[in-house]
Amino acid sequence: MTQGSYYHIVYLATDKQNETVKEDINRLFSQIDNSLSLWNEKSLINKINNNQNPNLDSLFIDCFNWSQKISQFSGGYLDCTVGLLVEKYGFAKKEKQNISQETIDSLLQFVGYKNVRIENNKILKTYPQTKIDLNAIAQGYTTDKISWLLKSKGINNFIVDVGGEVRASGKKEKGENWLCGIEQPAKDSDSERSYKTYLELQDQSIVTSGSYRKYYTDSLGNRRSHAIDPFTGKSVEHNLLSVSVVDSSATFCDGLATAFLVMGLDKSKEFLSKHPNLKAHFIYFEDNQYKTYTTPNLKLRDIE
Repeated sequence: MTQGSYYHIVYLATDKQNETVKEDINRLFSQIDNSLSLWNEKSLINKINNNQNPNLDSLFIDCFNWSQKISQFSGGYLDCTVGLLVEKYGFAKKEKQNISQETIDSLLQFVGYKNVRIENNKILKTYPQTKIDLNAIAQGYTTDKISWLLKSKGINNFIVDVGGEVRASGKKEKGENWLCGIEQPAKDSDSERSYKTYLELQDQSIVTSGSYRKYYTDSLGNRRSHAIDPFTGKSVEHNLLSVSVVDSSATFCDGLATAFLVMGLDKSKEFLSKHPNLKAHFIYFEDNQYKTYTTPNLKLRDIE
């Protein structure tokens, strides 16, 4: 277990290459937790959010820069400054709470990825109330960092899965491609996982972002998605249930899948029409049934 979820790593290595892999991976997990975890009270990101003005480490700088890059690319639909809204909604705590429109409006002024930047190894905020949340890409970023760690040891045949954020390199032991199933949307967070399609990964990453497991039901009986629209401040409400993005970087896939989940299907398709090289798969609910849309350049296979 790590970062509130599971991890699963398979690799082909010699005995010598394998000597310190587990130890090095655990050390990397610890370093990322100390830098990026909102659940670790002493983490660097919590010190930043508490305006303690700490010096930044290389992990935070790298992950933050990735977030800003994806924010710019997606037109702001990924935004790491929604942290205060996430906190007020209760996604960062065990106790969830209702949030009024008045509260949302009062907090929106502190949201906007252009209101934070790095200067002289410090985070500078336009508003001290702004809180940073990198959870939208942290697991994908962790997947990439582990992949580079394995490559640095000369291990080039592996698959890394951190909480469903997957990156594969090389081949399996018998020369076959690595396979990754795409989960079907579930009725609720406790439903058994099921898969209808899969992808053969060839030096690629695939990340799926969905609202069907990460949610809570408020006191009024409304299901609240963990995805927050940085423009409205609201938990997204539309028929898009799941987005999978395929690219070389798990960090990029993770951020873009979140951005698409916030955009919704129609805006996502419009965005993809302007970026035909991107590969994505959408599952949505319409006419009382599950439907899918897959970009023409992404070839999925049915599980028999």
